[in-house]
Amino acid sequence: MSTTTFAQRYLQTWTEPDQARRHHNVHAVWSPDGRMAVSSVNATISGADKIAEHIDRVHDDVIVGKGMTFSYTQQLEAGDATLLSSAVTAPDGTVVGKGADVIFRDGKGRVTAAYMFQGLE
Repeated sequence: MSTTTFAQRYLQTWTEPDQARRHHNVHAVWSPDGRMAVSSVNATISGADKIAEHIDRVHDDVIVGKGMTFSYTQQLEAGDATLLSSAVTAPDGTVVGKGADVIFRDGKGRVTAAYMFQGLE
């Protein structure tokens, strides 16, 4: 799978409006025992079900609640690691946040670990 295709599928785990489809996307993209470390909440979340719960909270609060959109500004691959640089954009078009995710995938292409850094300059 190309880096661009992976980035699109990964982004859909956050942006899909339908919760059932979003959960399906999470379970398709993540390994069942995947880990997500999130700098903004200083937490590590383990397991696809718990990751889906976290994504639901972010989706409801940031995407639906505040009308923000997420996009990737850069995608790089090195070995089994993928770097996705991101921007969070307000409804008026202002970029209000930048971040980067360093993602590791298994031989089947599923995410085993993601390290998410928000608040980049």
